[in-house]
Amino acid sequence: MASKRNNLLRAQDAREQRRREDEYSRGNLQKYINDETMLRGNLKYDERSEHVRREREARARAQEEGHMEELYVAHKTKQFAANSAEEDAKIAAHLEKVHKEDEISQRLVQRVRNESEELRWLQEKLRTAEVSMLRKLQVDEKHIIKERDVQYNSQMDAQMELGRQKVVEAENLKEQRRREDQLGARYVQEEQMEEKLALQRAAVKEFERERAAVDEIVANIQLEDQAEVERKKAKQDETRRWVVRFMEEREKLRESARRAEWEEEERIRQYGQKIEQRRMGEAQKAQMKQDEADRILKKMSQEKEREVAKKAELEELLARLHFEEQEARYRQVQADKNDKNERSRLEMMQANDFQKQLKAQRRQKEIEEEEEYRRRMMQKFAEDERLEAEGVKRRNEKMDEFKKEVQGLAQHKHSMYEKQKAVELAEFMKHQNEENRRESIIEEERLRMLREHAVKLMDYLPKGVLQRPEDLDMLVELLNERMGRQ
Repeated sequence: MASKRNNLLRAQDAREQRRREDEYSRGNLQKYINDETMLRGNLKYDERSEHVRREREARARAQEEGHMEELYVAHKTKQFAANSAEEDAKIAAHLEKVHKEDEISQRLVQRVRNESEELRWLQEKLRTAEVSMLRKLQVDEKHIIKERDVQYNSQMDAQMELGRQKVVEAENLKEQRRREDQLGARYVQEEQMEEKLALQRAAVKEFERERAAVDEIVANIQLEDQAEVERKKAKQDETRRWVVRFMEEREKLRESARRAEWEEEERIRQYGQKIEQRRMGEAQKAQMKQDEADRILKKMSQEKEREVAKKAELEELLARLHFEEQEARYRQVQADKNDKNERSRLEMMQANDFQKQLKAQRRQKEIEEEEEYRRRMMQKFAEDERLEAEGVKRRNEKMDEFKKEVQGLAQHKHSMYEKQKAVELAEFMKHQNEENRRESIIEEERLRMLREHAVKLMDYLPKGVLQRPEDLDMLVELLNERMGRQ
């Protein structure tokens, strides 16, 4: 870096020298022109009478030459200024580039210093040596301070002993006065204790009287609660018996519903078997369609089962609602219990008949919807076959295009692989150069740290700080230099 700066300074000096030479040349040229003009003017003045016409021509030529010279000088000055500005810009750019390179190099050195484990280890060892040296100085200082403290403490002990004796005498006098005061206060405390005992006895009597009144009230409340519990228990037993009868009737209704559902499922299963027997001899593709139809049929059956479960749940909700209504009526008019139970049974039978009618209507509607759905599915299967044939044709065409693209991609991949290998090789060489540079920086920093601290901390350096024989030679050389300066 220093050699680059020297070269730049020499180039700038040479440019300045050329500028001064050009200015000197322009000054001499202008002086020559002025002298020549003056000489011609004098000659023309002497021959004015004979050469009037030639004088005017000479004057015109002189003016023209002067004008041309001024133009030439202005052009050269402008050209020189442009060249100077261009050279200044180049020099400034080069100086800025050198400055940036120096800054990058310094940042690299600083980063290596911060990231190097070896330098951190050496710095830690030097810090340990410095701490050891400071600790030794502190220990020596503590010994001196301790000796001073011993002398100071002996003097303070003597003064404190005198003070303690004075305090003891004052405490004894104070204790004697306190005992005299306690004798007078003892009688007052005994009177206060008797008053407190009397108040406590009165408070105990009042508490016992209030507790007896509270116990009587609690006993009455417990009797009322017991009677209420027995009444509720009797009512709950009656309600429980009525619920048991209702649950038995509802279980019978559920059994009949399950039997009807089983018969319906059996018909569905037989229908599926018939479809399977009718399509046993078809080809593989037809078998796949049959499987799809079976899946749809199974899905329809599952949907049917879910609908039946929903219906059963609805019936259960209706029955529960009916039960709640009956229970409300039972609570309101207990005297007409038998008549209401009979009416409830008749209403339940009517509701059951109505539910059967609704179920038959829904079943008929479901059969019609199933036929319509089967028809739409057959149309969909035919459309799927047509689309599948067209898809096979398009897939074959796309396969040919795909083969061509694969060949082109293989060639492109091979070229990319070669480029990647070249890039990786360049990165490896760059990394190797950076690693060598890093090791050089670490070594320079290690030697710098040893030069700064090793001599001062020579007696406290931990083991392993001096790694090479050259380190020991450098330490001896530094010691000799210090001794020579002293």
